Amino acid sequence: MDPVISGKKKDFDLEIVLHYFEKTVLNDKTILLQNYLNAFHELCRFFKLMGRIFGFVGKDIESKIKAIEFHINNDKVNYHSLQSMVDHETSIGMTHTKYPYPSGCRTLLRLHHALEFIIAFMKKIKVSDTDAKMSQIAWDVYCETLYKHHPWFTRKLSAVAVYALPSKKYVIEAMCKQNYEEVMKLLEVVGNVGQDVYDAIQEVLQTNDLLVIP
Repeated sequence: MDPVISGKKKDFDLEIVLHYFEKTVLNDKTILLQNYLNAFHELCRFFKLMGRIFGFVGKDIESKIKAIEFHINNDKVNYHSLQSMVDHETSIGMTHTKYPYPSGCRTLLRLHHALEFIIAFMKKIKVSDTDAKMSQIAWDVYCETLYKHHPWFTRKLSAVAVYALPSKKYVIEAMCKQNYEEVMKLLEVVGNVGQDVYDAIQEVLQTNDLLVIP
């Protein structure tokens, strides 16, 4: 087995991601935080399965999931939805808080950046050749999305991480619960639904001037 890929195979389930993304944005545009985080729990598994060199991405996402779930567990009313969280943290002046616990808005913005990368990554995988190198796909998408949000050191780590990735088909067959053909079909659906979630969150953050939180 390629040393890049974790020994535990076929553990990533795109249908779980789709299930929770479909339940994240309600008809009235309310964005449910826990369903959003549940989708990210599964996406986090994808990065962990890519092995130690990509594990820093999974760990970073996981820490941000836990940070928001900390707020949810302590205040289920105000942290039920993105809108209620924004209203609450804005009213008490904590949207930019870093310590001792980072604000939900600041943390969610980082997940929002990660979602931009993930959606673009899925779309690029869908249209690329079967034997395309995941390293090139991942690096191209990273440069278009997360690169601008990361400091120099993280950019260098990312360059090393993506360089070692094997071919597209190998990664999918080694890591995904569904077979290659099913994954190709699901990628388009998950990418489209994920884009809808991203756009809904982008609108709320932009309306409340929360797209830039140092």
